[in-house]
Amino acid sequence: ADDMESCEDTGVLNAGGPLGEENYFLGYTFTDRSHSSRVVKSIMDLCLEDGLFADVTVVVDGKEFQLHRLVLSAQSCFFRSMFTSNLKEAHNRSIELKDVSAPVFQLLVDYIYHGTIKLRVEDLQDTYEMADMYQLTALFEECSRFLSRTVDVKNCLQVMWLADQHSDQELYTAAKHCAKIHLVQLHQTEEFLSLPLRLLMDIIKDGVPSSQNPTAAIDSWINHNKEERQEHSDVLQDSLKEIGENVHIYLIGKEDTRTHSLAVSLHCDEDDAISVSGQNSLCHQITAACKHGGDLYVVGGSIPRRMWKCNMHTMDWERCAPLPRDRLQHTLVSVPGEDAIYSLGGKTLQDTLSNAVIYYTVRDNMWTETNPLDTAVSGAAGVNLGGTIYLLGGEENDMDFFTKPSRLIQCFDTAAQKCHTKPYLLPFAGCMHATAHKDLIFVVAEGDSLVCYNPLLDSFTRLRFPEVWSCVPSLWKVASCNGCIYVFRDKCKKGDANTLKFNPATSVVSVIKGIKILLTNWQFVLA
Repeated sequence: ADDMESCEDTGVLNAGGPLGEENYFLGYTFTDRSHSSRVVKSIMDLCLEDGLFADVTVVVDGKEFQLHRLVLSAQSCFFRSMFTSNLKEAHNRSIELKDVSAPVFQLLVDYIYHGTIKLRVEDLQDTYEMADMYQLTALFEECSRFLSRTVDVKNCLQVMWLADQHSDQELYTAAKHCAKIHLVQLHQTEEFLSLPLRLLMDIIKDGVPSSQNPTAAIDSWINHNKEERQEHSDVLQDSLKEIGENVHIYLIGKEDTRTHSLAVSLHCDEDDAISVSGQNSLCHQITAACKHGGDLYVVGGSIPRRMWKCNMHTMDWERCAPLPRDRLQHTLVSVPGEDAIYSLGGKTLQDTLSNAVIYYTVRDNMWTETNPLDTAVSGAAGVNLGGTIYLLGGEENDMDFFTKPSRLIQCFDTAAQKCHTKPYLLPFAGCMHATAHKDLIFVVAEGDSLVCYNPLLDSFTRLRFPEVWSCVPSLWKVASCNGCIYVFRDKCKKGDANTLKFNPATSVVSVIKGIKILLTNWQFVLA
């Protein structure tokens, strides 16, 4: 009653609810949600304005950097420990760093103050080491990813040693794989002959291609210092595991004179000559295909939901469990970590777009339906990177429910069984083809270029095709094989099946000629 009288006396309604809460009409608490970012920006602007408020001079190779203890400590646990310890650096106005060069430290300062750094191949290893030393975690991880993408025969042993020192397992694995497939070129180099026994054992114990002559490499390493290394000969020979090479690109296509499709296995030789090594027929229309392990899985035929498994060694075909429903223009993607194959999107026989996601468990020979895509699409490109399926482009419905070319990037997390759509779009739209290479995705569509998509950086890089390939717009197919990207025309004349080869490590583009293949409409290219 007292409260009501108070309200009547003041003529103001109590909109605040229970007693003790603020009355909105008399006053309220204002929270400035941009306050934190504005304060940080203001502090950084002051720090960057002619070194204002600089309270420490860092000397590197005789060059002085006027810096701020607060900024350095906020970004780096190394500097935080230095400035809060009982060491003399915590109190001295000037400190000297001797384990880093001035150019690399300048890069680190740029990153600490601006959050931006120009990573160059020539400085990359030094930047990687210093980022770890000064505990700049995000920069260290990005340098690691950059190194793993650029590792090649010239630096793989050095990078492997570096990654081992910094306990960087992903980079170590990438460098070790490069060393395995280039052992013939490496085994006479000083870096190889100086390898510790432990690293050499790591290279040979889980499989080296027999063409790389690993026995000769072991002999070279032992003979380099025979007196001390001879005792390791038996251990190395016992640990050696040679593996036969079976690297192929698989094409599934159609001949002009036939109504059925062919599955063709193409072997990429060391000299880049590609030759047909086997073929078999599969009647009627193929709707989707993917490689899983050493087998090729193909969906389609007279009944659009049937699936076959083809052993690419013997070219024997075996029928698998069919899809739960008929599906056209869907995307089939292998996820080796789950021993599963996913079918995403597509069209029903009534020409309606589908957002369905189902997966086939190879061990159980069984299909299971899971959570759908965000957007129904058909004819999209699909690749698996670390258990996430990236579904690119295709066709989607517009506002009037007609189909239109799509520029969407949908990501299906196979562990969480959930889909989300990237907030940005592809640089082109429509049906396309894609392949994964390390942590990158290479995409081709109708046009004259190859696009490299980096999901980690959300960036796209366009690579123009050579002029000989740019004269006639065409749909393309792409595959990753032997560390290179191969691009094929979707249609070509007999005897004119030239192939574009791109080496991501060197950025060298070349055209391989003389592939004599009868297929004139390649529906799928797999590696």
